[in-house]
Order: sequence, then C-alpha cells, then structure tokens
Amino acid sequence: MFNSPFTRRAFLQSTGLAAAGTAMSVGLPGLANAAAKGTLITPQRKALVFIMLDGGNDSYNMLVPNTGVFYKQYAKTRGNLAHKRRNLLALDGPEDDDGRSFGLHSAMPEVQQLYNDKKLAFVANVGPLVERIQKAQFYDGSAQLPLGLLSHADQFKHWQTSRPDLRQNDGWFGHFADELQPSLSAHDIPMNISLAGHNIQQNGHQNLPYSITADGSVGLYVKEERSDLNDVLLNSFTKLMNEGHRDDPFMETYLDLTRQAQAKHEVFQEATRGISVPGRFSTTDLSQQLRMVARTIKASEALGLQQQTFFIRYIGWDHHDELLNNQGQMLGILSRALGEFQTALGDMGLDEKVVTFTGSDFGRTLTSNGNGTDHGWGGNTIVMGAPVKGGRVYGDYPSLGLGNDNLQDIGDGVLIPTTSTDQLYADLSLWFGVQSDALDGLFPNLKRFTDLSSGARLGLFS
Repeated sequence: MFNSPFTRRAFLQSTGLAAAGTAMSVGLPGLANAAAKGTLITPQRKALVFIMLDGGNDSYNMLVPNTGVFYKQYAKTRGNLAHKRRNLLALDGPEDDDGRSFGLHSAMPEVQQLYNDKKLAFVANVGPLVERIQKAQFYDGSAQLPLGLLSHADQFKHWQTSRPDLRQNDGWFGHFADELQPSLSAHDIPMNISLAGHNIQQNGHQNLPYSITADGSVGLYVKEERSDLNDVLLNSFTKLMNEGHRDDPFMETYLDLTRQAQAKHEVFQEATRGISVPGRFSTTDLSQQLRMVARTIKASEALGLQQQTFFIRYIGWDHHDELLNNQGQMLGILSRALGEFQTALGDMGLDEKVVTFTGSDFGRTLTSNGNGTDHGWGGNTIVMGAPVKGGRVYGDYPSLGLGNDNLQDIGDGVLIPTTSTDQLYADLSLWFGVQSDALDGLFPNLKRFTDLSSGARLGLFS
C-alpha cells in the first residue's frame, strides 16, 4: 500500500502487529486521583448517544469540498468514486480558513437541514492518535503509532477507549458509570445502556452496560404471557429461583444472575411503560433503536438516572467493493434516522439534554481500489444536538491531494489525523459534566494535543 522506503515489516513492527497482542484491562492513570479531589462528574440530566459506523466509513465521500480548485482536487484523487459536484447537497455557513465550502452526499438531506439549522457539526480528519505525527516521523519509524493501525479489531477498540497505546477492555463511558454508580443493587438500571450487546466503551472497572433491544428490555417470557401452561412453568421457576443451591456454586451463580436480570427488566419495563415517542420513525433497525433511546431518555427520572450513555452499532461500512451504491444506501438510512431522532427529541422537550455523535473504525483510502476503498486512518465524523454550535466543520479538513501534495498522506491517500479522538471526547465529556481537572485521568494522551492549563478545546459547545 505505502509507496515509500517504509517497508511493510517496519510498519507492522511499529504498530504492534508483528507481535501477538494480548487483551488487557488497564486502569486509566490518574482517574482515581482526580476523583479523590472531588466529584469527577457533576450530576445533571444529560445523555450521550454514540453510533458506531462499524467497518470504516468512507467519510471523504460523505463530506466533500465543493469550491472550485478544491473540488477539482477531490475529483482527480477519487477518480471513479468521485461524486458529481452538481449532486452534492450544499451546506450553509462560512468558508473555512482555506476558503473551502462543503457539500454532502446526496443521500443525506436530513443531515443537511440539521447542519443548516445549526444543530449538527462535523469534526474533520479525526482518529486515534498517541501523539502528533509528522509524515517524516511515520516513515522513519520515530513516531509512536496506534497499536494495530489499519486493523478493524484494534481501531474499533481504540475508538471506544481513546487509548490507542494500549489494548484495554474498559472505556470512557464505563468510567463515567464507575464514578456515578459505584454500587448497583439488583434493581438498579445502569446508566450505560447498549443496543448492541456487550461493548468495550461502556465497560468500567466495576460496571457493565445494560443491554436492551429496539423493543426494550428482555425478561422471562412466562411472566409476559399468562396461560395455564405458563402458570405451571412460572410456579416451577419461582420455586427453583427461591430455593438455595449453596452446594452447587455454579447453579447459585446462574440463578443469582437470572434474578438480577429479571429484577432489572421489571424496573425498566415499568419505567418505560406508557411513554410514547412522537413522530414517524422508519422501519430500519437504526431508526427503531434511536426511537427506543428517546423513550429511555424520557424515562430517566423513573429509572432513577440523571446522566445516561447509549451505544449503537450500525454494521456494514467496510466497502472494499460497490462503494457508491452501498454507502449511498447506508448514508440515507443514517441521515433519516438522525433527522427522526432529533425531531422527536425536540417534540419531547429533550433536545437540550442530548448529544449524538458518530465514530468509525477508520477513514478509508482516498484512492480507488477499482470499485471501492481500503483501510485508512483519519476521517470525518458527526456531532449532533441542540447544545452543539452547529453549522461548522471543526478541526482541519485536510488536502485531498496525494503524495508530495499532501502533508498528511502516508500512501494511497491514507491520512494522518489532525484531530485526535481525545480532543473530540474531551469536548463531549466537559458538556456531559466531567470536571476539567479530571480530563487528564480519563484521557492521559490529551495533553499531547492541547494545553490543559489554558482550557483549549475544539469549541463544539458554548
């Protein structure tokens, strides 16, 4: 892939792929000290919703420069994958510092409207970074690179932990729960709720996410549908649940987990019963999941929660082939779902309390492999919500030239990020209520990208 003296062997060694990686759970340095100084997070009714675009979204075909020379550069580099300029959806707002204005993929009219209404913004060329990297440092091997660079498994994990120098199994949402819910009873609903099952981002040292579906929590079927047969089954199950099995620790552990799961289900079911979400939602999985998220946020008081986080996984973005057709369909699903969700939040009086953002394993190569693109690094992402200072592209949108014409291109249009996930997550965390002096504990590499003492931020929020 890389047309340079930087060999594949050296690349693998520098990213940790040459050696077998071992998954480990490593505490975030300084978090305990930060918490000891005072409350890590100020309690307040807010929710963060993360949509993981699983597979690697080709985001330079999502957000495209549509100004003269910049569009021509895009079209030349992207070749047969370039969108016609006339088909791009124009975004309002000022040009960036380089004089560029931007357009969106034609499948995203809802996102266009949200951007123009100042309720949505983009963060350009963002990705996992251990430190700032110059192109020459990448080639001579002197820079510390994210472990497993270009690997789905590793980059997927790094987006959830923002610790690309480690392979760890706990994430920043999980550490929120450790602070706000240090001990949960059998009936308490965790603040971290997943619509994608187990995930690293919501894992803490003490807490795990609570999994639901687009239809809500899952409980015992025999307790949902009453009949003579179910009554017999339920009586037998209740007897089994109430009997001790101290002589069989495996059975006792299983029964205890089942009791807790059912207790949580009944609390969740009761809290969300009768809550309706206004507006019409598409039948896609993503839209229906976001509908359930809106319902759960509305029920936060009944659930005994203030802050909440949600994890959604939208799979299928690894477009090595048929990029134009497949990505267009998926961006349309994403755009409609975001528009429906944001409209519903406004109608429910929740729009000032919720921020939604996307991530993806990595950006993709600017160059075509024939009918698609391959694994890259930096890419563009979305941040949406009424609290967001929308209608802007944050960070540094890169040149889309190749080789010597692009300081970020390390080969075939794989772009070194100019904004780290740490910087994006720091802004989101501060809005969520994290104290500024706790950021270094949550994101130990953040100080390599911003002056913590000066409070320098991306500026996504007022």
